[in-house]
Parts: sequence; C-alpha cells; structure tokens
Amino acid sequence: ASLREAVDRNALAARWDALGKPLRSEPAVVEAYAARASEFGWDEAAPQALEHALATRWDEDLAARYAAYAAARPDLARTQLERWLQSHPRSPALLLALAHTARAQGDWPRAEDLLQRALAEGAGAPAWEELGHGYSQAGDESRARLAYANALRALRHEPAVAMPDGTWAAEPIALETRDA
Repeated sequence: ASLREAVDRNALAARWDALGKPLRSEPAVVEAYAARASEFGWDEAAPQALEHALATRWDEDLAARYAAYAAARPDLARTQLERWLQSHPRSPALLLALAHTARAQGDWPRAEDLLQRALAEGAGAPAWEELGHGYSQAGDESRARLAYANALRALRHEPAVAMPDGTWAAEPIALETRDA
C-alpha cells in the first residue's frame, strides 16, 4: 500500500530503498512497485526490479508483467528472456514474451513455434491473440480469424478449434527436465 500511495518518483524510490532485501523479491511488492513506477513513466526502474525478483524467485505473474516491458524494448529484453528460457522452458508467460519479441523482430517462424509451445503449456487467450496478429501480419487471414476466434473461446473457457493442418500442439511438449 505504501508503494501504491507514493506521490512521485522520489517518494517511490525512498520507500523501495527502505524495504528489506527479502521484500524486494516478493511478487506482490514488486508488482506494486513496477505498476507505480510505470504510472510515473519511470520505465527503467520497473523492469530492473522485475528482473531482480525473477532471478531470485520465479513467478508467472511477474514474468507476464516483464513481458509488457519486453514488448516495448525487444532487442534489450530478448537476451534476458532467452536466458530465463533455459531455466523455465515450460513458462507460458515467458514463451509468450519471447514469441512477441521474435515477431516484433520479424522472425515469424520462431514466434509461431514459441506460440505453439505457449499454447501447449496453457497460455490461453493472449497466445491465441498473438498468433492471430502473426498470421494477419503474414497475410494468412483464414488462420488469423481462427486464432482470434480461439482467443475468444479461451476467454469463455470453451475448447479451441484446431488449425486445419494441426499446426498447434494440444498436449504439452516433452522437454528434458533434470534435478540437481
């Protein structure tokens, strides 16, 4: 609440600095800080706080929040996103963020592959919408319409309609996992 009530950047920075280090990794605290920093137009502070928190403890909601910043600066964020993918290959938010940056950089085949993986991991409507944007950008209007329709179906908790040639995965993709 204190972070949300900060009246300016200086007050927000002072309150953030006054927090103990463990609190700066708590998802709810980092989310409040990032949201308020964004409201002040302080676009450097929010992604840095999110990166630090995600490095300390992975959280899908924070990863999704970071994805919004990654969309604005895909070149800078892609390296970090790729690094995280090594540790969290099944993260729907991470796969979606990487797909968005790949599409923004003109790499539609990679974006499509990442979106298929994101859908298989349960990314839902946002992944279908991004898939629709990609197909539309690529000039494939029939697939774009189907992807957008599936985004609406996902929001309504209805089953998705498969692409005509089965280009999206219905089951999670088998990835190698290792313990310590």
